[in-house]
Amino acid sequence: MTILIIAFTIIHVLFYLKLAHGWKKIPRVSGKESLIPFSVIIPVRNEEKNIPQILNRLAEQSYPSELFEVIIVDDFSEDQTIQVVNRLKESTDINIRLIQLDDKSKQGKKHALTAAVGAAEHETILTSDADCWFEKNWITSYNNAFDETTNMVAGPVAIEGDGLFARLQQVEFAGLMGFGAVTIANENPSMCSGANLGFRKRAFEEVGGYTNNLFTPSGDDEFLLFNIMRRFPNSTRFLKDDNAVVNTPAHKELRSFINQRTRWTSKWKHNKNWKVRVSAVLFFLDYLLLYAGLGYTLIGGIDPLIMSSVIVVRFLSLFLFVSPINRFMKGKNSFWPLLIFQIIYPMHVLFMGMNSIFGSYTWKGRKYG
Repeated sequence: MTILIIAFTIIHVLFYLKLAHGWKKIPRVSGKESLIPFSVIIPVRNEEKNIPQILNRLAEQSYPSELFEVIIVDDFSEDQTIQVVNRLKESTDINIRLIQLDDKSKQGKKHALTAAVGAAEHETILTSDADCWFEKNWITSYNNAFDETTNMVAGPVAIEGDGLFARLQQVEFAGLMGFGAVTIANENPSMCSGANLGFRKRAFEEVGGYTNNLFTPSGDDEFLLFNIMRRFPNSTRFLKDDNAVVNTPAHKELRSFINQRTRWTSKWKHNKNWKVRVSAVLFFLDYLLLYAGLGYTLIGGIDPLIMSSVIVVRFLSLFLFVSPINRFMKGKNSFWPLLIFQIIYPMHVLFMGMNSIFGSYTWKGRKYG
C-alpha cells in the first residue's frame, strides 16, 4: 500500500508541475489593427433577472457596435425573459435579435445554439451565458486572437462571490480552466467553457455541429472542441488575456452546485475521447487511494510521517499550479481555500464520479437521469 501511494503521489506531483509549466508557456494575445465582425450568441431559458446585465455589458463594449450582432435564442422560457429582451432592444444602440425555439421535440441548449449559429450573419461566433459578465474589451480580445488560421478560441471563465463556499468554487474552477488551457495548447484537449467560447461558423457546420450528441444535455462546449480540434489540427488556441475573462456567479446553495457538477460529469460516459476517459478514471483512483491511505495510516499500516509528507507535496504542487491562474483571473488569495480544498476535494471527486453514473439532476427546470 505504501509503495502504491508513493507511486501515485509522484505521478500526481509531476502532473501538476507539468501543468504549471504548461500554463507559463501559453503566450499572451497581442493587439492588432484589423477588425472582423462577430455574432454573439446568448442562449437563454428563464433568465429574466440575468439578461439585462449581460446586454448592458455588450452595449458597453469598446468594439464598434456596427461590427457585432447579439443573438438571444430562447429555449422555451416560462418567465418574462422574452418580454425583457424585447424591451431592452428598444433602449440600446446595439443590434439585438431574438430567436425563439418552436419545436418541443428540439429543446435544450444545443438546439438553441444550433438555431442561432444557423441564423448568424457573421462567420465568427462568440458564445456566453445569460448569468455572466465581462469587461469592455471582451470582444476586442477575441478579435486579437482570431487570424486566418484560427477555427476556435477558448476563453477563461472565473467564479465570483463572497464567502468560503464561493472561494472554494473559485480555486476549483481556476484549476479546471488551467487544465483546459494547457491541454488545448498541447493539442490534447480536455475541456473548455461555453460561457466564453469563439469559433468559425464554417468549422461548426463542417464537423456537423452537435449532431453526434445533440440530445446529451451537457457538453455543448467540450464535444465541439474535440470535433473541431480533430478535424482542424493546430487551429484552436486558449485566449490568455485578462481582458477576455468572463465572470459567472458562484453557487450559493450546495444543491445547485451538485446539480451543475453532476450535469458536467455526466457527459464523461458519452465522451469518445479515450484520453479524457482515462484521465477521469485516474483522477478517481488517485483520490480513492489517498483516502484508503489515510484510513490505513490510522490503523498503523503506514508511517504517519510518510503520509504527512504525501499530503504536503500534493498540496504544494497543486498550489504552484492553481495560484498563478487564480491571480490571472483576478481571484483573491488562494492559499487557505486551496488548503481546505485539498482536504475535501477527494470526497468531492469520489461523490461526483458515482453521482454522474447513478444520480440525476435538474437543470433549467428540467430533470435528467
